[in-house]
Amino acid sequence: MKIRLYKKVITILISIVVTLGIVEIVLRIFVIKPWENLKVEDPLINKRDPVLGWKAKEGTYNFLPMHKSGNNFSLTIKQNGERENDNTDVKNKNEILLIGGSFTQGWGVNDNETFSFKLQKKYKDYKINNFGQAGYGSIQSYLLLKEQISKAMAPKLIIYGIIQHHEYRNIAHEGWLRMMSQYSSRGSVYTPYGSLNKENNLIIHSPIGYSTFPLREKFSVITLIEKVYNKLQSKKRVYKRLETGERIKQQVIVTKKTIIAMKEISEKIDANFIVVNLDWAGSLKKENYKNFFKKNKINFVNCAVPLDKKFAIPGDYHTNKEAHTFYKNCLVNYFDKQKLL
Repeated sequence: MKIRLYKKVITILISIVVTLGIVEIVLRIFVIKPWENLKVEDPLINKRDPVLGWKAKEGTYNFLPMHKSGNNFSLTIKQNGERENDNTDVKNKNEILLIGGSFTQGWGVNDNETFSFKLQKKYKDYKINNFGQAGYGSIQSYLLLKEQISKAMAPKLIIYGIIQHHEYRNIAHEGWLRMMSQYSSRGSVYTPYGSLNKENNLIIHSPIGYSTFPLREKFSVITLIEKVYNKLQSKKRVYKRLETGERIKQQVIVTKKTIIAMKEISEKIDANFIVVNLDWAGSLKKENYKNFFKKNKINFVNCAVPLDKKFAIPGDYHTNKEAHTFYKNCLVNYFDKQKLL
C-alpha cells in the first residue's frame, strides 16, 4: 500500500513539474520573459528620499547614449539638488524656480544645452534654479516646491513643466512603477501619489513601490503573477468609486488639483505661477486642460515640440538640444508679451 501511495505521490509531483515546465516555456515564448533589470540609470545619480521618493545626488555624471546614433551627455547636480545652470555669480535676489520632470531637467542633453541654461544666459539679472528631476510628476514637483519654499526660497516666478505622462505618475500607475524599477540600479523605486477622498479633496500619500516576488528573475510564471498582483493594486489608485457606484479614472482630476495647489502656494509668497507644456505636440490632451486653466486663472504656455525627428534624441522619448532652444524661444516670447521679466 505504501509503495502504491509513494508512486501516486511521485506521479503527481512529476505531473506538476512537467505542467509548470510547459507553462513556463509557453509564457517565455508568447507572453512574458522573466524579470530583467535593465539598469539604464548608470552611473547611480539618485538617492532615496522619504517624502519625494528620490532625489538627485550632488556630482557630475556622464551617460552613454541609449542608441548608437545618439550622443554622450554630462549632467551636473549641485549641492542643493538643482541642475547646473551657471547661476552661482548672479547677485540679483530675483529668482525663477523651475520644477517638473526630465523634460524640465533636460535629461539627455548637456548642462549648457538645457532651456534653463539658455534662459539664464539671457536673463542675467535673475537667478534661474532648475529643480526639474527625472521621473517626477506633478505630485513630486508640488512636494519639492513646498520643500524649497520652507527653506526660505522666495522666487518671483515659478514654472512647472508638464507632460501628459505626469498624470500616470501622479497616481503611481503599475506600468510606471514597473518601468522605473526595471530601469533603476536601486531596485524598486518608491514614489508618492495622490488620490481623492469622499469629499473629492486631494490626498497625498507616502511613497510606494512596485511589489516584488522572489525568484522573478528565474521564472516567467512568477513574473506574471507579480505583474497581475501589482495591476490589481494599481486599480485601487487609478479608479475612484463614486457614491452612485460608478468608477472614474482619477489621474486627470488628481493632476488638476495638484496644479491648483501649486498655484495657491505660489500666491502665498507673491510669486507668479506658470504651467508650460514641454511635451511632444498632441500628447497633452488640450480638452482636459483648456477650460481648467481658464477657469482657475492659471497662466499656461504651450511650448509643445513639433513631431519632427530633428527635435528627438535617437532611441529616446526625450527632446534634444534643438528642442531646448525651441523651449527657450517659446518662453522668451511669452515673457515679452506678458512683460514678466
